Amino acid sequence: MKRTLALGALAALLLAACQPTQTGTTGGTSSSQASVIKIGYIGPLTGDAASFGNDDLHGAQIAVDEVNAAGGINGQQVELIAEDGRCNGSDAASAAQKLVNVDHVVAIIGGQCSSETLAAAPIVEAAHVVLISPVSSSPDVTHAGDYVFRNYPSDGLKGKALGTYLKKAAFKKLAIISENTDFCQGIRSSVAKDLPSGVTIVFDELVDPGTKDYRSLMTRLRKADFDVFLANGQSDATDAAMVTQLRELGMKQQIVGTDTADSANLGKIATKAVEGMKPLSVPSLRATGSGSTPADAFVRTFRGKYGEAQQSMFFAALSYDATSVILRTIGQVGMDGTKIKDALYAMPPYHGIAGTFSFDSNGDVIGIPFAMKVFKKGVLMQAELIPIESSAMTESSSSIQ
Repeated sequence: MKRTLALGALAALLLAACQPTQTGTTGGTSSSQASVIKIGYIGPLTGDAASFGNDDLHGAQIAVDEVNAAGGINGQQVELIAEDGRCNGSDAASAAQKLVNVDHVVAIIGGQCSSETLAAAPIVEAAHVVLISPVSSSPDVTHAGDYVFRNYPSDGLKGKALGTYLKKAAFKKLAIISENTDFCQGIRSSVAKDLPSGVTIVFDELVDPGTKDYRSLMTRLRKADFDVFLANGQSDATDAAMVTQLRELGMKQQIVGTDTADSANLGKIATKAVEGMKPLSVPSLRATGSGSTPADAFVRTFRGKYGEAQQSMFFAALSYDATSVILRTIGQVGMDGTKIKDALYAMPPYHGIAGTFSFDSNGDVIGIPFAMKVFKKGVLMQAELIPIESSAMTESSSSIQ
């Protein structure tokens, strides 16, 4: 089990939880208080990161709608209550306080940004409310609390995966610009820790969250001797600003990115700049197009209700899987948070639409690998799978759904 939080910190958060909080939006089917099982959602619904925050909310809502259409959980309908975490700790903490202390949710899907999850963690830990994050990847989430889970791999492993790629591609001099956020700092630390022999970081700069003007940094970067650039932004909007201004100054070096660059939206707003850019993320959703698989059914439902995914259909699928796991577990053990937690730790491999996974003793995911992708004419193509267990690459090629 994970390291638990200090009692003093918990007491402070419990006192904070008594303060008034903002009112959120509600999805799903409304019923009377007695007949509804309430599930919370925390994610960036506005701001630069809203593209994947809304995709993930839609994925969670589809899972809730399916359960309700089938009669609910033991005859009770499920209500999804969504709060805007705005990809920062302050708003996410307020959202968690409201969901736990006002709405009395049984569990929470989120946060999506790592800063949201880390801020919500002490609140759910104190209340014994399970939280599953579909996409938070900061290494710090590993020890955030016994009630905190995620079905997305930790950035603590991403440095090794990126190092494997750099070594195979024979790059020697890495330049990095990072937003100063929990997510980006986790990646930055992991990359520095696991850099392969012969590769050095020759340019390493931090910028304030939300920075859009990189011209002075790019002017300095142009004078540096580097052969690959890591755009380490918190959102696809930030990544777009970085790579566009880099290309505008005539730099033609290889660009790599992380999860936030795994974005259909990025291919639209910076089509020329991202040509050949390689985001390191998780595998594309394996929908066949035949309509015969659960992944196909999910894609069809998602597009029918919400249109194309703004960021990546895979992120929405991860949210769908996280929500489905929670709802299934509630159906098996009831609404007691401790019983839900224990059931998740003991859960055998779950066959979700995004992959087959389980949780380790820290609540981290087992079974979801990394994948290196590439932009071609604004469209993401999956290039290489990087299994987390061995970081050994195997070739694969398929269009992102």
